Amino acid sequence: MAPAAAQSKRYPPEPVDKDQEKADHSDLWESATKPEQEPYRALLTQARQGVDTRSADQLRASLEPLDKAVALAPSRPEAYRLRGDAYFYLGEWEKCASDLKLAAQNATANDLLDKRVVADAQLRLGNCQARAGKLADAERTLSDAATSGIGNGESLMRLGEIRIAMGKLDEAISALQAALENPDVQRAQTGFLLASAYDRARRPAEAIAAARVAAGFDRQFTSLENPQLPFLGGGEANYLLGVAHASQESPRAEYALIYFRAFVKLAPASPWKKRAEEHLKELRSTAFPETVERKNGGAALDLDAAAAAVRKQMPAMRACLARLPYGVVEVIVTKTGPSGPLPKPVPPSPYDRYRSRPPAPPPEGVAPRLVKNADATSRADVDGALRCIDPLANRIAYPAVKERDGYYAMTFLVVGN
Repeated sequence: MAPAAAQSKRYPPEPVDKDQEKADHSDLWESATKPEQEPYRALLTQARQGVDTRSADQLRASLEPLDKAVALAPSRPEAYRLRGDAYFYLGEWEKCASDLKLAAQNATANDLLDKRVVADAQLRLGNCQARAGKLADAERTLSDAATSGIGNGESLMRLGEIRIAMGKLDEAISALQAALENPDVQRAQTGFLLASAYDRARRPAEAIAAARVAAGFDRQFTSLENPQLPFLGGGEANYLLGVAHASQESPRAEYALIYFRAFVKLAPASPWKKRAEEHLKELRSTAFPETVERKNGGAALDLDAAAAAVRKQMPAMRACLARLPYGVVEVIVTKTGPSGPLPKPVPPSPYDRYRSRPPAPPPEGVAPRLVKNADATSRADVDGALRCIDPLANRIAYPAVKERDGYYAMTFLVVGN
């Protein structure tokens, strides 16, 4: 017999991957003992593509394979968790809360070892429970996460939000203060929620301070105008915006007025209705416009004299907004001075194109425009209000411009009675 070929020392045998061998053996064994394993995974893969897009049509389409996956393996958590995510993005809070609770109940040992997975699942479950109206369940979910050490800044922020909705203001303030100690929290929205909790607890100085700090992270109040999740309770965004506008160093009482009005309209049964009405009573005593601001132009402008002139005509202009109670109109006024003599003609020069010429002043006039509306209003009502304000604003004796070729542009706001 021919001698057997010896193993070459130059090319040693490939080492055996014990972990891969074990995984292959485990998959083979699981496929034999759990024949639903492969179709279950295939259904999850199909559904996950739709959920990841977050488009409404794709989210709806992903529900069918997830329903099949749940029916195939009702004791496994993955399909419940993914279907809960789909309902979360669709805003179907009851179904989201139900599925995510089942996912938590069926969580595997590997899930429980990963604290980030558990924290994210608890946060999403608490958010869905809260928006489904199950505030006590949501509070329990997020407070359990906090006490077990898996909570994060956002879960504490949402816990504070839930406690405001429950009327537990002291506990809400504690949770929101703790949330702000975390680097991963949404500082603007958390700060505005803290300001609203102080305000409802009738601690106005602390409310103003918290709102001003929050505004340092969000000057345009985008976190309140376009929140990632809807706030809890009817009209809650309006209450938060009312507090935010009323608390700034240059407060806009006109904006605060319309937002508190909108809150009272949208949340007539709210426990915070009385507090909002207190704000409205205070705001009605404001001498509107609260401020007159220079927009541009280099001419001298006495803002106090301009404000006094505008206030004389303000009652009539406010009456124009009788059918626009949740709207704010900005009036832009441009005043120009006398024209100077024409410059003496000079011989043309090849350097003319490099010389800057002073810009001509803009045309004089008054331009009212709607800048904010906290409630739906017909276009006809808006146009009617602007047509009513225009002649009244033109009658005001604004400070004259004395500088030749000078001008100023100023603005003021009008809000309904």
